[in-house]
Amino acid sequence: MNLIKRFGLVISFVLLVSIVLPQTEQDIPIEVVRLSERVLVLKEDVMGNNITAIASKKGLIVVDTSFYPSTARKVRGIIEKEFKRTDFAFVINTHFHLDHAWGNQVFPEATIIGHAECPSMMDRDRENIVARIQNLKRRLEEQKSKLSQADPNSQEADVIRRSIRLMERDIKDHSDGFIITPPNVTFNDRMTWDLDDITLKMYFFGRAHSGADIFIHIPEEGILLTGDIFLDRRWLPLFAGQPELDIPKWIDVLHSLLDGQDKLIQIIPGHLDLWTPEKLDMWRDYIAELWNGLQRAKAEGLSFEAAAERLPLAEKYLYLRENGHTDARIQEFHRGNLEAFWSQLVESAAQLVQDAILAEGAENGLKKLAELKAQKDRYFFNERQFNSVGYSFLATGRTDDAIAVFKMNVELFPKSWNVYDSLAEAYAGKGETELAIKNYERSLEINPENQNAKNHLKNLKKDREKK
Repeated sequence: MNLIKRFGLVISFVLLVSIVLPQTEQDIPIEVVRLSERVLVLKEDVMGNNITAIASKKGLIVVDTSFYPSTARKVRGIIEKEFKRTDFAFVINTHFHLDHAWGNQVFPEATIIGHAECPSMMDRDRENIVARIQNLKRRLEEQKSKLSQADPNSQEADVIRRSIRLMERDIKDHSDGFIITPPNVTFNDRMTWDLDDITLKMYFFGRAHSGADIFIHIPEEGILLTGDIFLDRRWLPLFAGQPELDIPKWIDVLHSLLDGQDKLIQIIPGHLDLWTPEKLDMWRDYIAELWNGLQRAKAEGLSFEAAAERLPLAEKYLYLRENGHTDARIQEFHRGNLEAFWSQLVESAAQLVQDAILAEGAENGLKKLAELKAQKDRYFFNERQFNSVGYSFLATGRTDDAIAVFKMNVELFPKSWNVYDSLAEAYAGKGETELAIKNYERSLEINPENQNAKNHLKNLKKDREKK
């Protein structure tokens, strides 16, 4: 199962990382880290968000507001107590993702700032709330049914109970009274706000993790907030979330911030560990070296594989092992970056197929694939990218289109266990049990360690027996 394809499904992720889930708002665990007299970082529970609060002469500023309004309310109370003030003037969203912006409504008096793409992207999320809550309620009943059949003293029962508490919290927070509240002040490239004693310098980083990622620099404090671009525990740095990447812009922004006259002291990522400027400088070099190396290889007429051989992951990045990442995961991450960067230099077959399907349907996508295969040297055929396209269709309810793309991936990469796993998941979602079983079994033949396939096969066969 491709790890990337799960990234947007918040519920699937938080079930893995949460340890104790709160029963009431007062029980929500928030760690307060004071960086200076006027800067706090509030480390949130389930997703490990870093919510930053800054006290300026012109009001309080909150950067990112969590996934849960209940968490945002708890955070608001802590900020008021710590600063002994209630004058919230600004909320800034580093990007539009729900885990950073769905608590915005808790600050109704504040001006909300974000990239120009944020409002429309958040509006699209608004359209899915009702269906999302209905799906959660259905899954909640399934979990309650599983709990009734589990040994109450088992680890399985503990996991199910945590899942139930999380879903109940999710449903409560995002049902009656929940309002997606997008930015009402936006910018395209750069914006500076002078607040007398501090300055907020905001930069559009360029299309990367979300397509609307911004950095916030506070020179008076030596602080840079980077959203979800640079994370290295639980996640790996999130450079390649979009098909089209603004890599030269990333490098330009990082040069401006790291090599400018204002010294950086502290980097605040969107989640988990705070960073030093030295670590950010190291990852800036990684991006630049990868990009420049691939450009040179392309100019020399090398294939992607030959180019990738030239650019192994340097030993210094293996510190990621200490942050809980396996060698296989680290190498997968590096390979994914190479593929994503190379795709900016040649046309992506997956993207062209996606465009064809969006224009005229799956049959048109199949025709486009045949055309591209006839000129294979001109295009980049990448398993990961086709998989990502399939999951983008699956996430928007276009199951038949997703199946068509996953079948293309099977045709293109028949020796990959993951392509069969993805196709099986789509068939299962459509209710095609036999085809789902067939493809999970094929995935297991190639990779007997595929636990995802084992789990799904067990459930699918159990359901088949009941019919």
